[in-house]
Amino acid sequence: MNRSYSEDKIILAIDGLNIIEAKSLLENCPNIKWVKVGLELFVREGPGVIEILKGLNKKIFLDLKFHDIPNTMSSACYQVSKLGVDIISVHASAGLKALRETKKASLEGAKRVNLNPPSVIGITVLTSFSLEDYQNDLDRNTSIEENVLRLAKLSFEAGLDGCVCSPWEVKKLRSIYKYNFELITPGIRTKIENKDDQNRIMTPSQALKNGASKLVVGRTISKATNPNKTFNDICKSIASD
Repeated sequence: MNRSYSEDKIILAIDGLNIIEAKSLLENCPNIKWVKVGLELFVREGPGVIEILKGLNKKIFLDLKFHDIPNTMSSACYQVSKLGVDIISVHASAGLKALRETKKASLEGAKRVNLNPPSVIGITVLTSFSLEDYQNDLDRNTSIEENVLRLAKLSFEAGLDGCVCSPWEVKKLRSIYKYNFELITPGIRTKIENKDDQNRIMTPSQALKNGASKLVVGRTISKATNPNKTFNDICKSIASD
């Protein structure tokens, strides 16, 4: 594997930073290609943050996890698709109708401003859930994996471009879906003992071997003493496997 391949596999989550901190981090890590903008950063900085990051020549995963009635979800996706982002996320549990309308709206929004449409991916089960919390808090009798499989299937049937799952479920999903259905995995840690607020975690190389399309990595890089070295080390570990 070459270095460019490795760099394209990593999406840096910058949610805990303000735009000044994010710009400084990205300027010091010039090889980072992808960034993830979540609710925290988007609400703090507004849609203008997208233009700033595009000005730094970054690809953008806008991870707002839309979950609402079909009309509201599709209207929101229509608007963000006009911002020129590359991936947007929606909760697959919103249902088949909402997902289909969301995908259609993303195509229409991008076309309206002559941009390439973003990939739309479905959120399955958040990686912060342990099995115990998932079953108790949401009153579920089935396993997390069963629900991830069900929501991934819903995303696929709705015509979405992929889904978000933990690395624990990615191997099973990749056995079902080809690589044109993206599997994006958060919960990536270079050292498994550093869980933070995630429960279903894995190392970068393990997740990619299991079939992940892209890896979301946040504090492992952004909070490192030397973020650029950490990013480069992760890329090297991927390329060497």
